[in-house]
Amino acid sequence: MQEHLRRLLALALAVWTMSTVAGAAQNVTVDVHAHRGGARLAPENTLAAFRNGMAMGVDVLELDLHVSQDGEVVVIHDATLERTTNGRGFVRQTPLAELRRLDAGAWFHARFAGERIPTLREVLEVVRVSGDDHLRLNIETKYDAQAPPPPPEFEERVVQLIREAGLGGRVIIQSFYYPSLSRLKALAPALPTAALRSARDPAPDPVAVVRAAQADIYSPSSQLATREAVDALHRAGIPVVVWTVNNPVEMERLLGVGIGALRGDGIITDYPDRLIQFLRARGVRR
Repeated sequence: MQEHLRRLLALALAVWTMSTVAGAAQNVTVDVHAHRGGARLAPENTLAAFRNGMAMGVDVLELDLHVSQDGEVVVIHDATLERTTNGRGFVRQTPLAELRRLDAGAWFHARFAGERIPTLREVLEVVRVSGDDHLRLNIETKYDAQAPPPPPEFEERVVQLIREAGLGGRVIIQSFYYPSLSRLKALAPALPTAALRSARDPAPDPVAVVRAAQADIYSPSSQLATREAVDALHRAGIPVVVWTVNNPVEMERLLGVGIGALRGDGIITDYPDRLIQFLRARGVRR
């Protein structure tokens, strides 16, 4: 009789534990942001990378913007061309026609030879016609102190392109350069913006940083995502999108400090496949 009761109690405890874990998982939502499209899986910031991320079912494609010599908004991370293309010099000092002739894929792998630097217009169109109404973009406006600055109308042009594509409700714009976020808010008050923060420049009060930047989201490097910081941001209703996280151990830590407890929380990763697999294994994602 005692053995029978013991087994019943053990079964009840197991059922309660499973239901509690499942309930907790249902309350956690972590958006998967494919960093530069998934920078370790395909040549970063190319249409090949973005299509690869889309095929995996990511929530958000993250990308970077610079401006060509003749004013076209183009998708590339560095202010210079050497690392990810066969060109040389500053993006800002190179006409679009010349940028379009460069190979942006062969450096990654021979099978990507011929990939080009895309324009923002092209990326927006790929997303628009994808048929995936849940797919979003996280776009970074790039300002590099060592490079020629973008033109004064940079933010205006970005907003114009987003509106022309009809994707205003599916875009976040992030930046380390907070005046850019202020300009964007003046142009499009409903457009969500994210204040990027590096571990080289920690903020004792991240909520104050977001407010001062007129932003909606805090996007710190993973080292800055502590329990204290995440709790403070969540109490203020501010989602947290952490970068750039490729290690499952760090993914686990981030869930532990509360990433995913507020809608809009996310993780930016070079390996979106790895993050999706991690979240599925923990019942956070189907």
